[in-house]
Amino acid sequence: MTLKKSTSTLLALALVSELIYWGVFTRLFLLKDLYRIIPPVDYAKLTRYSTAGIFAFILGILVLFGIYFWLLREKLPAATPYIPLIFAGTLFFSYPTLAIDLFIYAIRTRGWALYHLNPLLTAPAALPASDPWLKLAAEWINAASPYGPVWEMLSLSVFNPVNGDFLGHLFALKGVAIASYLLSIWLIGDILSVIHPDWKIWGQVAFAWNPLVLLETAQNAHNDIVMVALLLASVWAMVRGKDHLSLLFLALSVLVKFITVLFAPFLIAYLTFKLPTKFHRYTAVVWYIGIFALMVVIPILPMFPGWDNWALLQASHGAGRSLMATGVLALESRLGTNAAFSVMRWTLYGLWAVIVGWQAWRLYPRLNHLETPLKLGWTALFWYVALVAPVFHGWYLLWSFALAALFGIQSREFRATVTFTLTAMLVIPYFETVRVWYPYLLENALLGHIIGVTLLLLPVLVVYYRPSFVKRDA
Repeated sequence: MTLKKSTSTLLALALVSELIYWGVFTRLFLLKDLYRIIPPVDYAKLTRYSTAGIFAFILGILVLFGIYFWLLREKLPAATPYIPLIFAGTLFFSYPTLAIDLFIYAIRTRGWALYHLNPLLTAPAALPASDPWLKLAAEWINAASPYGPVWEMLSLSVFNPVNGDFLGHLFALKGVAIASYLLSIWLIGDILSVIHPDWKIWGQVAFAWNPLVLLETAQNAHNDIVMVALLLASVWAMVRGKDHLSLLFLALSVLVKFITVLFAPFLIAYLTFKLPTKFHRYTAVVWYIGIFALMVVIPILPMFPGWDNWALLQASHGAGRSLMATGVLALESRLGTNAAFSVMRWTLYGLWAVIVGWQAWRLYPRLNHLETPLKLGWTALFWYVALVAPVFHGWYLLWSFALAALFGIQSREFRATVTFTLTAMLVIPYFETVRVWYPYLLENALLGHIIGVTLLLLPVLVVYYRPSFVKRDA
């Protein structure tokens, strides 16, 4: 297809995408009209579990992904990665229909700003009962923040300019998410301009146009996109040869949300192994570990709630919609709930460690190559979500997808991750609506999870272990 014809088609498909983001995900769900609803509601409740609602959601997702897959096959204009900013602008006005995290961020910041309550130590329940927005915390009312001080300070920094107005703060947090999304697109392009210049536009499009990325960023405003932007900034500094800046950006990413600490060993290994002698390597690894640890620990100390009260360590006590939850449900009648959790944790963490260890051993001779820490980081983050995460949420895929967009369309890393984004979106109607239609799937939690987790993970594993199915024009 010629570039001119491709551009015309691109504009038509962009219009279709915009109509879907507006008509299916925004028009009936404006944040300004719905944010007062207590307790918060999701897409299924807003559409009253209707057939029309689930049909619109599934059809909208399928069309958006169809457009997305078409784009991945075509030679596209340089401006293509930034067209989705129009969609993000539309979703900016949308209620977060897939999660209530946006409200939780705002309430914890409100407690800190107005009542001087440390969000890492104090749950929203400690706010005065008269606070008009307290009940929006819903099931998280007794949970302190599991996030880092950089995120809490960033949320506070946009609270003050809106004078504490709750709706204004919600929109400000959405603005932070969209700005991080834009920064991520630019960083992916600049990273690829160094490591694979011919993939630059493709890699940016792969991230920017993905429907899960747009919905979880611009609609639901998860702070994961801020963490991911800083992770990409760390990679950018790494490929530009700015070693200490790379460590700083990674530390900031960890201080938003701690999961990106999994990338730290691979970054430090790369920075160490590119040095010429063993003496320099031994010296550097001690230096890099020490300085990274200080960058993470020192900012935490003023707000640190203590080991017994740290919400981060308590976040894995439950399980749902995951491989771990399915295993616990299968084993608890024989072993008891606590023993079932222990068995599944040891099993799945062990399997995760074997996968990451095998990949590290296989790539060990290439530790001084730029792509090696990226591959190892992707492996650790992707398989953590697929195997280990006690509760699965679609926005967790932002962690590995930001790295997968750097690997090329033929890579199994990209193919598996993009398939995961599709199944993660399509499984939402099953868990939220279909199980309500058929209460037996709620009553028999094991069967309900077997069906849902199979729909979620089986296509991902099939794609990961099969030959490439997409070809990109030269």
